[in-house]
Amino acid sequence: MTPSGRVFVLMLAAMLVSCGGGGGSSSSTGSSTMPAPPVFPTAGMRVEESDPAVTLGGAWTASDSSKGWSGDSAMQATAAGATASVTFVGTSIRWIGSRGRNMGIATVSVDGGPPRQVDTFARPSDEIHTPIVTIYDLSAGQHTLTITATGTHNSQGTGNVVVVDAFDIQPSFTVSHWQDTNPGLQYTGGWTKSSENFPWSGSGVSNLPELPVTAQETQGAGEKLTVPFRGTGVGWVGYRGPDAGIATVQVDGGAPTQVDLYSPTAKFQPTVFAARGLADTDHTLTIQATGMKNAASSAARIVVDALDVMTPGRRYEEYEKSITYVGMWTNDNDARVWSEGVTNTSNQPGATATFSFTGTSVSWIGCEKGSAGGVANVFIDGSLVKQGIRLTQTYPIEGYQMTVFRQDGLANGPHTIMVQVINTDGSYVVVDAFDVHP
Repeated sequence: MTPSGRVFVLMLAAMLVSCGGGGGSSSSTGSSTMPAPPVFPTAGMRVEESDPAVTLGGAWTASDSSKGWSGDSAMQATAAGATASVTFVGTSIRWIGSRGRNMGIATVSVDGGPPRQVDTFARPSDEIHTPIVTIYDLSAGQHTLTITATGTHNSQGTGNVVVVDAFDIQPSFTVSHWQDTNPGLQYTGGWTKSSENFPWSGSGVSNLPELPVTAQETQGAGEKLTVPFRGTGVGWVGYRGPDAGIATVQVDGGAPTQVDLYSPTAKFQPTVFAARGLADTDHTLTIQATGMKNAASSAARIVVDALDVMTPGRRYEEYEKSITYVGMWTNDNDARVWSEGVTNTSNQPGATATFSFTGTSVSWIGCEKGSAGGVANVFIDGSLVKQGIRLTQTYPIEGYQMTVFRQDGLANGPHTIMVQVINTDGSYVVVDAFDVHP
């Protein structure tokens, strides 16, 4: 190219730039673009602690990697002032964390509002990926939940640990965590009780001479567990490890799904199988040991530790203002794995718990076991609908977070359900929560 040609090309390029040519913006400010606005999690989403929507402030460390956390990881803090914030769009949010003897006290607040204290202490072995608190009735739109570690624990606790595992944004379902001792579970004869030396769900506490809740396990080919449940989802909480085998899982007798539980390192309380999106009706989950194993595994061990049953609706915990208590009720029962921490219990004849709600279906979530084997009447809108519900079970059967009573088919409007203690033998009646279903 001649010198005059080079000059012409340079002049043409300058003209294109000054006029916005070359496919760029026609604005006189140039071709730069504005950054896209952040996209926040919305209704129905689970947000792990590692998600960009979660901001950690202060001293946080990774939680015990031998636990089967949601998303396979969690973060924890012990120092006062450490914060975890999540920004989301929705009208409610559920904090998924951990409870145990080493767990401390945190505060939660939304959009900088008044802090609410949450105690994550519990007597059983550490319970992981468990609902800590659900905050409802927020205005539609964007919000920020902030969890702040206080660096303190209650008088029974041994540590100040606060764990952030995940968040459920505007969850449309409740979660009932059933132990392997639930009265509805049907085991074939080849299952045995697991050792107490492992951090199983619900373990570490018992009423002597009873043994603590642990887990059930087998290596026998063909051994089955059948789980009847009502809901739209179910999760099998089990075990992965270097001695774990292969199982098959079926829902309602459908096609079996093979689940290989081998892991080079042991993981306790992981959710090893989950089925969601089921119709809101009665179902059956079947877990069957195959006797087979991964080539790298040393054994064919299959463990059933607990089950999570998901049911459409909203849960009202025992402390809600919509529940009124008459008579003597105790609100410090933290000795078992209860829904979001504790329960109200009474063994006083005539004591009542009345829940006011609006809807067409309601459930009383409670307990069935030897020491909580009281007897209760249930009233709907003042009328006796179920007389003499006997809650006793013979050890080793123990049921927690159970649907003790459910009433469907109500007119869509305001109602009350009242639980009345009627036994006189000192046995307890447990009110863990109430569920309102759509």
